[in-house]
Amino acid sequence: MGKLNTSYGNYCYQTGTMLDRAVTKYCTSRNDYSESTAGDEASLQLGRLICCRGGVRQMRYDYEDDNLGRVEDMSGRDGTKCDRDELDERHVEAIDESRLAYRAEGNSNIVLALIDDHQVLRLRKTTISCPGGKDTVDLERFVKFSRVIASCFSRRYVPHPKLGRLDTYDLDEFNKKLAKFRPVNRLAKEIQVRDCILYPDVAFLPVTLDPLTFRNQDFGQDTVRGHWQNTYCVEIKPKQGWCLDDLCYGEGLIRDQLFGCWNADQLIDLSSMDKCRFCLFQYSKLRNKMIGKISKYCPLDLFSGKPIRMLNAIKGLIGSPQNNLKLCKNGRIVYDEQQDKSVFNRILKDIFPRDGRTKEERKTVFMNLIKETLLKDFSNYEADHDRKLLTLRKDRKKKDKNLIHQRTCSTINYQFLPRNCALKQILDIQLLVKSTLPKVYSNLYQRDIGSSSASNPFAYIDELYEKYLDYLDEHCGQRSSTDRLDLLDDSYLNEQERYLLGASALDCSIMITFRRLAAREEDRLPAAARTHIVTIERMKFLVNVTIADLDPKSLKHCSKYVRQLQESIVHYREFMSKLRR
Repeated sequence: MGKLNTSYGNYCYQTGTMLDRAVTKYCTSRNDYSESTAGDEASLQLGRLICCRGGVRQMRYDYEDDNLGRVEDMSGRDGTKCDRDELDERHVEAIDESRLAYRAEGNSNIVLALIDDHQVLRLRKTTISCPGGKDTVDLERFVKFSRVIASCFSRRYVPHPKLGRLDTYDLDEFNKKLAKFRPVNRLAKEIQVRDCILYPDVAFLPVTLDPLTFRNQDFGQDTVRGHWQNTYCVEIKPKQGWCLDDLCYGEGLIRDQLFGCWNADQLIDLSSMDKCRFCLFQYSKLRNKMIGKISKYCPLDLFSGKPIRMLNAIKGLIGSPQNNLKLCKNGRIVYDEQQDKSVFNRILKDIFPRDGRTKEERKTVFMNLIKETLLKDFSNYEADHDRKLLTLRKDRKKKDKNLIHQRTCSTINYQFLPRNCALKQILDIQLLVKSTLPKVYSNLYQRDIGSSSASNPFAYIDELYEKYLDYLDEHCGQRSSTDRLDLLDDSYLNEQERYLLGASALDCSIMITFRRLAAREEDRLPAAARTHIVTIERMKFLVNVTIADLDPKSLKHCSKYVRQLQESIVHYREFMSKLRR
Protein backbone atom coordinates (compact mmCIF):
# COMPACT_ATOMS: atom_id res chain seq x y z
CA MET A 1 0.00 0.00 0.00
CA GLY A 2 1.15 3.52 -0.71
CA LYS A 3 1.76 6.19 1.89
CA LEU A 4 -1.37 7.41 3.63
CA ASN A 5 -2.54 10.94 3.13
CA THR A 6 -2.28 12.41 6.62
CA SER A 7 -3.22 15.99 5.84
CA TYR A 8 -6.34 15.51 7.95
CA GLY A 9 -4.70 13.12 10.38
CA ASN A 10 -6.22 14.49 13.59
CA TYR A 11 -9.04 16.35 11.88
CA CYS A 12 -8.31 19.67 13.60
CA TYR A 13 -9.29 22.91 11.89
CA GLN A 14 -7.99 26.28 12.89
CA THR A 15 -10.28 29.16 13.74
CA GLY A 16 -11.83 30.77 10.70
CA THR A 17 -11.80 27.77 8.37
CA MET A 18 -15.43 26.79 8.96
CA LEU A 19 -17.81 26.81 6.03
CA ASP A 20 -20.22 29.15 7.77
CA ARG A 21 -17.34 31.48 8.71
CA ALA A 22 -18.05 30.93 12.38
CA VAL A 23 -15.25 31.31 14.89
CA THR A 24 -15.33 27.66 15.86
CA LYS A 25 -12.71 25.00 16.43
CA TYR A 26 -13.36 21.31 16.56
CA CYS A 27 -11.06 18.36 16.87
CA THR A 28 -11.13 14.64 17.34
CA SER A 29 -7.73 13.26 18.22
CA ARG A 30 -6.53 9.73 17.66
CA ASN A 31 -6.93 9.02 21.38
CA ASP A 32 -10.70 9.59 21.11
CA TYR A 33 -11.20 6.39 19.14
CA SER A 34 -11.83 2.92 20.48
CA GLU A 35 -10.14 -0.26 19.34
CA SER A 36 -11.62 -1.55 16.10
CA THR A 37 -13.28 -4.92 16.06
CA ALA A 38 -10.93 -7.76 15.12
CA GLY A 39 -11.75 -11.01 13.43
CA ASP A 40 -12.93 -12.31 10.12
CA GLU A 41 -16.57 -11.31 9.93
CA ALA A 42 -19.15 -12.57 7.49
CA SER A 43 -20.10 -8.98 6.82
CA LEU A 44 -18.88 -5.59 7.85
CA GLN A 45 -21.10 -4.43 10.68
CA LEU A 46 -21.78 -0.85 11.54
CA GLY A 47 -20.89 1.25 14.51
CA ARG A 48 -21.69 4.00 16.89
CA LEU A 49 -21.49 7.66 16.08
CA ILE A 50 -19.44 9.87 18.36
CA CYS A 51 -20.07 13.58 18.14
CA CYS A 52 -16.96 15.49 19.15
CA ARG A 53 -17.37 19.16 20.00
CA GLY A 54 -14.43 20.94 21.53
CA GLY A 55 -12.90 17.62 22.53
CA VAL A 56 -16.03 16.40 24.40
CA ARG A 57 -17.40 13.08 23.21
CA GLN A 58 -21.18 12.73 23.02
CA MET A 59 -23.24 9.83 21.78
CA ARG A 60 -25.30 10.87 18.79
CA TYR A 61 -28.10 8.74 17.35
CA ASP A 62 -30.40 11.37 15.91
CA TYR A 63 -31.19 11.10 12.21
CA GLU A 64 -31.81 14.20 10.16
CA ASP A 65 -34.42 12.69 7.89
CA ASP A 66 -35.30 15.78 5.95
CA ASN A 67 -34.75 14.86 2.33
CA LEU A 68 -37.88 16.97 1.98
CA GLY A 69 -35.87 20.03 2.94
CA ARG A 70 -35.16 21.87 6.15
CA VAL A 71 -35.21 25.64 6.51
CA GLU A 72 -32.67 26.98 8.96
CA ASP A 73 -32.37 30.56 10.13
CA MET A 74 -28.70 31.54 10.15
CA SER A 75 -27.28 34.87 11.11
CA GLY A 76 -26.02 36.93 8.21
CA ARG A 77 -22.79 38.83 8.36
CA ASP A 78 -24.68 42.04 9.02
CA GLY A 79 -26.49 40.53 12.02
CA THR A 80 -29.81 39.96 10.23
CA LYS A 81 -31.51 36.59 10.00
CA CYS A 82 -31.06 34.92 6.67
CA ASP A 83 -31.98 31.51 5.25
CA ARG A 84 -28.37 30.49 4.64
CA ASP A 85 -29.11 26.79 4.11
CA GLU A 86 -25.82 25.99 5.86
CA LEU A 87 -24.63 22.70 7.26
CA ASP A 88 -23.79 22.41 10.92
CA GLU A 89 -20.04 22.03 10.49
CA ARG A 90 -19.19 22.25 14.19
CA HIS A 91 -18.60 18.54 14.67
CA VAL A 92 -17.08 15.53 12.96
CA GLU A 93 -18.75 12.19 13.45
CA ALA A 94 -16.44 9.25 14.13
CA ILE A 95 -17.73 5.96 12.74
CA ASP A 96 -16.79 2.64 14.32
CA GLU A 97 -15.83 0.19 11.58
CA SER A 98 -17.41 -2.72 13.46
CA ARG A 99 -20.92 -1.58 12.50
CA LEU A 100 -20.44 -0.90 8.79
CA ALA A 101 -22.04 -2.77 5.91
CA TYR A 102 -20.78 -2.64 2.32
CA ARG A 103 -23.38 -1.08 0.03
CA ALA A 104 -21.86 -0.22 -3.36
CA GLU A 105 -19.07 1.63 -5.12
CA GLY A 106 -18.27 3.58 -8.24
CA ASN A 107 -15.05 4.62 -9.90
CA SER A 108 -14.10 7.12 -7.17
CA ASN A 109 -15.94 6.21 -3.96
CA ILE A 110 -17.00 3.28 -1.80
CA VAL A 111 -20.39 3.57 -0.08
CA LEU A 112 -20.85 1.90 3.33
CA ALA A 113 -24.09 1.86 5.28
CA LEU A 114 -24.48 2.57 8.98
CA ILE A 115 -26.80 -0.05 10.44
CA ASP A 116 -29.71 1.27 12.53
CA ASP A 117 -28.70 4.87 11.92
CA HIS A 118 -30.07 5.56 8.44
CA GLN A 119 -26.87 7.04 7.14
CA VAL A 120 -24.25 6.06 4.58
CA LEU A 121 -20.67 7.19 4.34
CA ARG A 122 -18.67 7.74 1.20
CA LEU A 123 -14.96 7.02 1.36
CA ARG A 124 -12.67 8.21 -1.40
CA LYS A 125 -10.72 5.50 -3.23
CA THR A 126 -7.12 5.84 -4.38
CA THR A 127 -5.27 3.82 -7.01
CA ILE A 128 -2.92 1.46 -5.17
CA SER A 129 -0.11 1.88 -7.69
CA CYS A 130 -0.39 5.71 -7.68
CA PRO A 131 -1.02 6.92 -4.12
CA GLY A 132 -1.25 10.57 -3.18
CA GLY A 133 -4.56 11.62 -4.69
CA LYS A 134 -3.43 14.97 -6.12
CA ASP A 135 -6.42 15.05 -8.40
CA THR A 136 -8.99 14.62 -5.61
CA VAL A 137 -10.83 17.32 -3.73
CA ASP A 138 -10.34 17.70 0.02
CA LEU A 139 -13.44 17.28 2.17
CA GLU A 140 -13.79 20.90 3.20
CA ARG A 141 -14.00 21.97 -0.43
CA PHE A 142 -16.24 19.01 -1.21
CA VAL A 143 -18.81 20.17 1.35
CA LYS A 144 -18.53 23.76 0.13
CA PHE A 145 -19.30 22.64 -3.41
CA SER A 146 -22.14 20.44 -2.15
CA ARG A 147 -23.80 23.48 -0.59
CA VAL A 148 -23.57 25.47 -3.83
CA ILE A 149 -24.84 22.76 -6.16
CA ALA A 150 -27.63 21.76 -3.76
CA SER A 151 -28.97 25.31 -3.86
CA CYS A 152 -29.58 24.88 -7.60
CA PHE A 153 -32.20 22.18 -6.89
CA SER A 154 -35.39 22.10 -4.88
CA ARG A 155 -34.48 21.24 -1.29
CA ARG A 156 -36.38 17.96 -1.24
CA TYR A 157 -34.06 16.42 -3.83
CA VAL A 158 -30.53 16.90 -2.46
CA PRO A 159 -29.53 15.59 0.99
CA HIS A 160 -27.28 17.42 3.43
CA PRO A 161 -23.72 16.05 3.70
CA LYS A 162 -21.77 15.96 6.95
CA LEU A 163 -18.12 15.36 7.74
CA GLY A 164 -17.11 12.03 9.23
CA ARG A 165 -14.07 9.97 10.06
CA LEU A 166 -13.61 6.20 9.99
CA ASP A 167 -12.74 4.89 13.44
CA THR A 168 -9.99 2.36 12.67
CA TYR A 169 -6.31 2.09 13.45
CA ASP A 170 -5.38 -0.31 10.68
CA LEU A 171 -6.47 0.63 7.15
CA ASP A 172 -4.59 -2.37 5.73
CA GLU A 173 -6.77 -4.76 7.71
CA PHE A 174 -9.89 -2.73 6.93
CA ASN A 175 -9.19 -2.94 3.18
CA LYS A 176 -8.63 -6.70 3.44
CA LYS A 177 -12.02 -7.21 5.09
CA LEU A 178 -13.69 -4.88 2.62
CA ALA A 179 -12.18 -6.65 -0.40
CA LYS A 180 -14.30 -9.74 0.29
CA PHE A 181 -17.44 -7.81 -0.66
CA ARG A 182 -16.12 -5.70 -3.54
CA PRO A 183 -16.29 -6.53 -7.27
CA VAL A 184 -13.02 -7.95 -8.57
CA ASN A 185 -12.78 -5.32 -11.28
CA ARG A 186 -12.73 -2.55 -8.62
CA LEU A 187 -9.84 -3.88 -6.52
CA ALA A 188 -7.17 -1.73 -8.19
CA LYS A 189 -8.24 1.04 -5.81
CA GLU A 190 -8.53 1.03 -2.02
CA ILE A 191 -9.21 3.27 0.97
CA GLN A 192 -6.16 5.25 2.02
CA VAL A 193 -7.78 8.03 4.07
CA ARG A 194 -10.12 7.79 7.06
CA ASP A 195 -11.99 11.01 6.35
CA CYS A 196 -15.40 10.62 4.72
CA ILE A 197 -18.72 12.25 3.92
CA LEU A 198 -21.97 11.21 5.62
CA TYR A 199 -25.35 11.26 3.90
CA PRO A 200 -28.87 10.10 4.80
CA ASP A 201 -29.40 6.53 3.62
CA VAL A 202 -31.79 6.98 0.71
CA ALA A 203 -32.19 3.21 0.24
CA PHE A 204 -34.98 3.73 2.78
CA LEU A 205 -37.78 6.26 2.95
CA PRO A 206 -37.23 9.11 5.42
CA VAL A 207 -39.13 8.71 8.68
CA THR A 208 -40.98 11.96 7.99
CA LEU A 209 -42.75 10.04 5.22
CA ASP A 210 -42.77 6.48 6.47
CA PRO A 211 -43.01 5.55 10.17
CA LEU A 212 -42.18 1.92 9.23
CA THR A 213 -38.75 2.90 7.95
CA PHE A 214 -36.69 1.59 10.87
CA ARG A 215 -38.67 -1.65 11.03
CA ASN A 216 -38.01 -2.37 7.36
CA GLN A 217 -34.24 -2.81 7.66
CA ASP A 218 -32.82 -6.31 7.61
CA PHE A 219 -29.22 -5.78 6.34
CA GLY A 220 -28.71 -9.29 5.10
CA GLN A 221 -31.09 -11.16 7.39
CA ASP A 222 -33.78 -13.22 5.71
CA THR A 223 -36.68 -11.71 7.59
CA VAL A 224 -40.21 -12.91 6.80
CA ARG A 225 -42.55 -9.97 6.28
CA GLY A 226 -45.51 -8.86 4.21
CA HIS A 227 -44.62 -7.58 0.75
CA TRP A 228 -45.93 -4.11 1.65
CA GLN A 229 -43.21 -3.79 4.30
CA ASN A 230 -40.32 -4.17 1.83
CA THR A 231 -38.63 -0.98 0.71
CA TYR A 232 -37.01 -0.82 -2.73
CA CYS A 233 -34.60 1.69 -4.17
CA VAL A 234 -33.73 2.06 -7.85
CA GLU A 235 -30.53 3.94 -8.66
CA ILE A 236 -30.37 5.38 -12.17
CA LYS A 237 -27.41 7.23 -13.64
CA PRO A 238 -29.22 9.14 -16.40
CA LYS A 239 -26.05 10.58 -18.02
CA GLN A 240 -26.04 13.54 -20.45
CA GLY A 241 -29.57 14.46 -21.50
CA TRP A 242 -28.81 16.78 -24.43
CA CYS A 243 -27.45 16.16 -27.91
CA LEU A 244 -24.21 17.46 -29.40
CA ASP A 245 -25.26 18.72 -32.80
CA ASP A 246 -27.02 21.90 -31.70
CA LEU A 247 -24.17 23.44 -29.71
CA CYS A 248 -23.64 27.15 -30.30
CA TYR A 249 -20.14 27.81 -31.59
CA GLY A 250 -18.58 31.22 -31.21
CA GLU A 251 -15.39 33.14 -30.62
CA GLY A 252 -13.90 31.70 -33.82
CA LEU A 253 -14.20 28.10 -32.60
CA ILE A 254 -15.48 25.71 -35.26
CA ARG A 255 -16.97 22.27 -34.74
CA ASP A 256 -13.96 20.40 -36.12
CA GLN A 257 -11.73 22.03 -33.50
CA LEU A 258 -14.03 20.86 -30.74
CA PHE A 259 -15.03 17.40 -31.96
CA GLY A 260 -12.55 16.64 -34.75
CA CYS A 261 -10.56 13.45 -34.30
CA TRP A 262 -7.03 13.67 -33.01
CA ASN A 263 -5.61 12.80 -36.44
CA ALA A 264 -5.72 15.89 -38.63
CA ASP A 265 -6.91 13.93 -41.67
CA GLN A 266 -9.89 12.46 -39.80
CA LEU A 267 -12.60 15.09 -39.61
CA ILE A 268 -15.93 14.56 -37.96
CA ASP A 269 -18.79 13.20 -40.04
CA LEU A 270 -22.48 13.94 -39.70
CA SER A 271 -23.46 10.37 -38.77
CA SER A 272 -21.26 10.54 -35.65
CA MET A 273 -23.05 13.66 -34.49
CA ASP A 274 -26.40 11.89 -34.74
CA LYS A 275 -25.36 9.94 -31.65
CA CYS A 276 -25.49 11.40 -28.14
CA ARG A 277 -22.47 11.38 -25.86
CA PHE A 278 -23.58 8.26 -23.96
CA CYS A 279 -24.31 6.22 -27.09
CA LEU A 280 -20.98 7.20 -28.68
CA PHE A 281 -19.06 6.29 -25.54
CA GLN A 282 -20.59 2.80 -25.64
CA TYR A 283 -18.31 2.03 -28.59
CA SER A 284 -15.22 3.07 -26.66
CA LYS A 285 -16.29 0.83 -23.78
CA LEU A 286 -16.96 -2.04 -26.20
CA ARG A 287 -13.55 -1.59 -27.85
CA ASN A 288 -11.82 -1.59 -24.46
CA LYS A 289 -13.80 -4.70 -23.40
CA MET A 290 -15.50 -2.88 -20.54
CA ILE A 291 -18.90 -4.11 -21.78
CA GLY A 292 -20.04 -7.11 -23.79
CA LYS A 293 -22.74 -5.42 -25.87
CA ILE A 294 -24.11 -1.99 -26.76
CA SER A 295 -26.85 -0.79 -24.44
CA LYS A 296 -30.27 0.03 -25.87
CA TYR A 297 -30.59 2.83 -23.33
CA CYS A 298 -30.42 6.39 -24.63
CA PRO A 299 -30.48 9.32 -22.17
CA LEU A 300 -32.34 11.49 -24.67
CA ASP A 301 -35.27 9.08 -24.45
CA LEU A 302 -35.35 9.34 -20.66
CA PHE A 303 -35.10 13.15 -20.64
CA SER A 304 -37.66 13.54 -23.44
CA GLY A 305 -40.58 13.49 -21.00
CA LYS A 306 -42.57 11.50 -23.57
CA PRO A 307 -44.02 8.40 -21.90
CA ILE A 308 -43.21 5.82 -24.61
CA ARG A 309 -39.64 7.06 -25.08
CA MET A 310 -39.12 7.05 -21.32
CA LEU A 311 -40.39 3.48 -21.05
CA ASN A 312 -37.98 2.44 -23.82
CA ALA A 313 -35.14 4.06 -21.90
CA ILE A 314 -36.06 2.28 -18.64
CA LYS A 315 -36.40 -1.02 -20.50
CA GLY A 316 -32.93 -0.48 -21.98
CA LEU A 317 -31.48 0.10 -18.51
CA ILE A 318 -33.09 -3.09 -17.17
CA GLY A 319 -31.79 -5.12 -20.11
CA SER A 320 -28.24 -3.78 -19.82
CA PRO A 321 -27.69 -2.19 -16.39
CA GLN A 322 -23.93 -1.69 -16.78
CA ASN A 323 -23.18 0.84 -14.01
CA ASN A 324 -26.30 2.86 -14.78
CA LEU A 325 -28.98 0.91 -12.92
CA LYS A 326 -29.07 -0.83 -9.54
CA LEU A 327 -31.99 -2.14 -7.52
CA CYS A 328 -31.91 -2.48 -3.73
CA LYS A 329 -34.33 -4.34 -1.47
CA ASN A 330 -34.28 -3.28 2.18
CA GLY A 331 -30.80 -1.81 1.78
CA ARG A 332 -29.23 -4.70 -0.14
CA ILE A 333 -28.36 -4.61 -3.85
CA VAL A 334 -30.39 -7.38 -5.48
CA TYR A 335 -30.01 -6.48 -9.17
CA ASP A 336 -27.21 -4.82 -11.12
CA GLU A 337 -24.80 -5.59 -13.95
CA GLN A 338 -23.50 -8.65 -12.07
CA GLN A 339 -26.90 -10.34 -12.00
CA ASP A 340 -28.76 -12.37 -14.60
CA LYS A 341 -32.02 -11.02 -16.00
CA SER A 342 -33.92 -13.85 -14.30
CA VAL A 343 -33.00 -12.30 -10.93
CA PHE A 344 -34.86 -9.14 -11.89
CA ASN A 345 -37.97 -11.15 -12.78
CA ARG A 346 -37.89 -12.84 -9.35
CA ILE A 347 -37.72 -9.43 -7.66
CA LEU A 348 -40.80 -8.32 -9.58
CA LYS A 349 -42.64 -11.29 -8.08
CA ASP A 350 -41.76 -9.90 -4.63
CA ILE A 351 -43.10 -6.47 -5.53
CA PHE A 352 -46.26 -7.81 -7.18
CA PRO A 353 -46.95 -11.17 -5.46
CA ARG A 354 -49.85 -13.42 -6.40
CA ASP A 355 -51.51 -10.84 -8.60
CA GLY A 356 -52.09 -13.06 -11.63
CA ARG A 357 -49.83 -11.02 -13.91
CA THR A 358 -47.29 -12.46 -16.30
CA LYS A 359 -43.62 -11.42 -15.95
CA GLU A 360 -44.01 -9.00 -18.88
CA GLU A 361 -47.06 -7.40 -17.26
CA ARG A 362 -45.21 -7.01 -13.95
CA LYS A 363 -42.29 -5.46 -15.79
CA THR A 364 -44.66 -3.03 -17.51
CA VAL A 365 -46.16 -1.93 -14.20
CA PHE A 366 -42.68 -1.49 -12.69
CA MET A 367 -41.48 0.63 -15.64
CA ASN A 368 -44.60 2.78 -15.46
CA LEU A 369 -44.02 3.33 -11.74
CA ILE A 370 -40.45 4.51 -12.39
CA LYS A 371 -41.62 6.77 -15.22
CA GLU A 372 -44.34 8.38 -13.12
CA THR A 373 -41.98 8.94 -10.21
CA LEU A 374 -39.37 10.60 -12.43
CA LEU A 375 -42.04 12.97 -13.77
CA LYS A 376 -43.70 13.63 -10.44
CA ASP A 377 -44.02 17.15 -9.05
CA PHE A 378 -43.85 16.53 -5.31
CA SER A 379 -45.22 19.98 -4.54
CA ASN A 380 -48.68 18.97 -5.79
CA TYR A 381 -51.20 16.57 -4.25
CA GLU A 382 -53.29 14.42 -6.56
CA ALA A 383 -55.85 12.42 -4.63
CA ASP A 384 -56.67 8.94 -5.96
CA HIS A 385 -55.25 9.67 -9.41
CA ASP A 386 -54.73 6.26 -11.00
CA ARG A 387 -52.15 6.59 -13.75
CA LYS A 388 -52.81 5.15 -17.17
CA LEU A 389 -50.73 2.05 -17.80
CA LEU A 390 -48.76 2.24 -21.06
CA THR A 391 -47.43 -0.86 -22.81
CA LEU A 392 -44.48 -1.11 -25.19
CA ARG A 393 -44.56 -3.13 -28.37
CA LYS A 394 -42.45 -6.27 -28.44
CA ASP A 395 -38.83 -6.00 -29.54
CA ARG A 396 -37.93 -6.37 -33.18
CA LYS A 397 -36.83 -9.75 -34.43
CA LYS A 398 -33.20 -10.74 -34.02
CA LYS A 399 -32.53 -10.22 -37.73
CA ASP A 400 -32.81 -6.48 -37.08
CA LYS A 401 -30.25 -6.52 -34.24
CA ASN A 402 -27.81 -4.27 -36.14
CA LEU A 403 -30.33 -1.42 -36.26
CA ILE A 404 -29.15 -0.32 -32.82
CA HIS A 405 -25.85 0.79 -34.36
CA GLN A 406 -27.56 2.78 -37.11
CA ARG A 407 -30.13 4.48 -34.92
CA THR A 408 -30.04 8.21 -34.36
CA CYS A 409 -30.50 9.76 -30.94
CA SER A 410 -33.66 11.79 -31.45
CA THR A 411 -33.55 15.36 -30.19
CA ILE A 412 -35.90 16.33 -27.41
CA ASN A 413 -38.29 19.15 -26.66
CA TYR A 414 -37.68 20.17 -23.08
CA GLN A 415 -41.27 21.41 -22.59
CA PHE A 416 -42.56 17.89 -21.89
CA LEU A 417 -40.78 17.67 -18.52
CA PRO A 418 -42.73 19.15 -15.57
CA ARG A 419 -40.84 22.09 -14.06
CA ASN A 420 -40.38 20.64 -10.58
CA CYS A 421 -39.66 17.02 -11.47
CA ALA A 422 -36.18 15.62 -10.80
CA LEU A 423 -35.35 15.04 -14.48
CA LYS A 424 -36.11 18.64 -15.44
CA GLN A 425 -33.99 20.05 -12.64
CA ILE A 426 -31.05 17.80 -13.53
CA LEU A 427 -31.36 18.74 -17.20
CA ASP A 428 -31.43 22.45 -16.35
CA ILE A 429 -28.04 22.11 -14.64
CA GLN A 430 -26.60 19.88 -17.38
CA LEU A 431 -27.49 22.49 -19.99
CA LEU A 432 -24.93 24.80 -18.38
CA VAL A 433 -22.30 22.61 -20.05
CA LYS A 434 -24.03 22.93 -23.39
CA SER A 435 -24.14 26.74 -23.20
CA THR A 436 -20.55 27.18 -22.00
CA LEU A 437 -18.56 24.29 -23.51
CA PRO A 438 -17.43 26.00 -26.77
CA LYS A 439 -16.25 29.14 -24.95
CA VAL A 440 -14.58 27.28 -22.08
CA TYR A 441 -12.81 24.91 -24.46
CA SER A 442 -11.78 27.83 -26.67
CA ASN A 443 -10.10 29.45 -23.68
CA LEU A 444 -8.32 26.20 -22.88
CA TYR A 445 -7.40 25.76 -26.52
CA GLN A 446 -5.94 29.24 -26.86
CA ARG A 447 -4.43 29.88 -23.43
CA ASP A 448 -3.66 26.38 -22.15
CA ILE A 449 -5.42 27.12 -18.85
CA GLY A 450 -5.54 23.42 -18.00
CA SER A 451 -1.79 23.12 -17.49
CA SER A 452 -1.59 26.23 -15.31
CA SER A 453 -4.27 24.89 -12.95
CA ALA A 454 -2.84 21.36 -12.69
CA SER A 455 -1.28 21.96 -9.29
CA ASN A 456 -4.61 22.96 -7.68
CA PRO A 457 -7.51 21.83 -9.89
CA PHE A 458 -10.18 22.42 -7.20
CA ALA A 459 -9.11 25.87 -5.98
CA TYR A 460 -12.03 27.40 -7.90
CA ILE A 461 -14.43 26.03 -5.25
CA ASP A 462 -13.30 28.58 -2.66
CA GLU A 463 -14.25 31.54 -4.85
CA LEU A 464 -17.44 29.81 -5.99
CA TYR A 465 -18.48 29.34 -2.37
CA GLU A 466 -17.78 32.99 -1.55
CA LYS A 467 -20.05 34.03 -4.40
CA TYR A 468 -22.73 31.68 -3.08
CA LEU A 469 -22.55 33.27 0.38
CA ASP A 470 -22.64 36.76 -1.13
CA TYR A 471 -25.75 35.77 -3.07
CA LEU A 472 -27.44 34.52 0.10
CA ASP A 473 -26.65 37.75 1.92
CA GLU A 474 -28.18 39.79 -0.90
CA HIS A 475 -31.34 37.67 -1.06
CA CYS A 476 -32.16 37.02 2.60
CA GLY A 477 -35.56 35.45 3.16
CA GLN A 478 -36.45 35.25 -0.54
CA ARG A 479 -36.28 31.49 -0.93
CA SER A 480 -39.10 29.12 -0.06
CA SER A 481 -38.69 25.44 0.74
CA THR A 482 -39.30 24.47 -2.91
CA ASP A 483 -37.48 27.25 -4.78
CA ARG A 484 -34.06 26.94 -6.35
CA LEU A 485 -31.58 29.76 -6.06
CA ASP A 486 -31.19 31.83 -9.21
CA LEU A 487 -27.42 31.83 -8.83
CA LEU A 488 -26.46 30.62 -12.27
CA ASP A 489 -26.66 33.69 -14.50
CA ASP A 490 -23.55 35.56 -15.63
CA SER A 491 -24.09 38.39 -13.15
CA TYR A 492 -22.81 36.06 -10.40
CA LEU A 493 -20.82 33.26 -12.00
CA ASN A 494 -18.40 33.23 -14.90
CA GLU A 495 -18.60 30.72 -17.75
CA GLN A 496 -16.04 28.35 -16.27
CA GLU A 497 -17.90 28.19 -12.94
CA ARG A 498 -21.21 27.53 -14.70
CA TYR A 499 -19.56 24.84 -16.78
CA LEU A 500 -18.16 23.07 -13.70
CA LEU A 501 -21.55 23.17 -11.93
CA GLY A 502 -23.15 21.68 -15.03
CA ALA A 503 -20.46 19.01 -15.31
CA SER A 504 -21.30 17.74 -11.82
CA ALA A 505 -24.81 16.87 -13.03
CA LEU A 506 -23.56 14.86 -16.02
CA ASP A 507 -22.66 11.89 -13.80
CA CYS A 508 -25.20 12.27 -10.99
CA SER A 509 -27.55 9.54 -9.77
CA ILE A 510 -31.30 9.53 -9.27
CA MET A 511 -32.37 7.42 -6.31
CA ILE A 512 -36.03 6.33 -6.51
CA THR A 513 -37.17 4.83 -3.20
CA PHE A 514 -40.60 3.23 -2.89
CA ARG A 515 -42.75 0.95 -0.78
CA ARG A 516 -46.08 -0.57 -1.71
CA LEU A 517 -48.85 0.51 0.65
CA ALA A 518 -51.27 -1.90 2.26
CA ALA A 519 -55.02 -1.37 2.03
CA ARG A 520 -56.15 1.79 3.86
CA GLU A 521 -52.58 2.46 5.03
CA GLU A 522 -52.60 5.84 3.28
CA ASP A 523 -54.92 7.24 5.96
CA ARG A 524 -52.38 6.45 8.69
CA LEU A 525 -49.40 8.12 7.00
CA PRO A 526 -48.04 11.53 8.07
CA ALA A 527 -49.36 14.61 6.28
CA ALA A 528 -45.99 15.06 4.53
CA ALA A 529 -46.54 11.77 2.69
CA ARG A 530 -49.66 12.93 0.86
CA THR A 531 -47.73 14.32 -2.12
CA HIS A 532 -45.49 11.23 -2.27
CA ILE A 533 -48.10 8.67 -3.30
CA VAL A 534 -48.24 7.25 -6.83
CA THR A 535 -51.15 5.01 -7.89
CA ILE A 536 -50.61 2.46 -10.66
CA GLU A 537 -53.32 -0.06 -11.58
CA ARG A 538 -55.11 0.67 -8.28
CA MET A 539 -51.90 -0.13 -6.36
CA LYS A 540 -50.58 2.67 -4.17
CA PHE A 541 -46.87 3.28 -3.66
CA LEU A 542 -45.14 5.66 -1.29
CA VAL A 543 -42.24 7.13 -3.28
CA ASN A 544 -39.34 9.50 -2.78
CA VAL A 545 -36.66 10.85 -5.14
CA THR A 546 -33.13 11.92 -4.21
CA ILE A 547 -30.43 13.33 -6.48
CA ALA A 548 -26.98 12.09 -5.46
CA ASP A 549 -23.36 12.04 -6.66
CA LEU A 550 -23.24 15.75 -7.49
CA ASP A 551 -19.48 15.70 -7.08
CA PRO A 552 -17.17 18.61 -7.99
CA LYS A 553 -15.16 18.23 -11.17
CA SER A 554 -11.57 19.22 -11.72
CA LEU A 555 -10.62 22.16 -13.94
CA LYS A 556 -9.24 19.50 -16.27
CA HIS A 557 -12.73 18.14 -16.90
CA CYS A 558 -13.36 20.08 -20.11
CA SER A 559 -10.22 18.76 -21.83
CA LYS A 560 -11.04 15.20 -20.73
CA TYR A 561 -14.67 15.60 -21.85
CA VAL A 562 -13.68 16.64 -25.37
CA ARG A 563 -10.90 14.04 -25.64
CA GLN A 564 -13.30 11.23 -24.71
CA LEU A 565 -15.78 12.46 -27.30
CA GLN A 566 -13.08 12.54 -29.96
CA GLU A 567 -12.01 9.00 -29.12
CA SER A 568 -15.62 7.78 -29.03
CA ILE A 569 -16.27 9.20 -32.49
CA VAL A 570 -13.26 7.36 -33.89
CA HIS A 571 -14.23 4.10 -32.19
CA TYR A 572 -17.79 4.39 -33.50
CA ARG A 573 -16.55 4.99 -37.04
CA GLU A 574 -14.16 2.03 -36.80
CA PHE A 575 -16.98 -0.21 -35.58
CA MET A 576 -19.34 0.84 -38.36
CA SER A 577 -16.59 0.39 -40.94
CA LYS A 578 -16.08 -3.22 -39.84
CA LEU A 579 -19.84 -3.81 -39.72
CA ARG A 580 -20.23 -2.82 -43.38
CA ARG A 581 -17.57 -5.21 -44.62
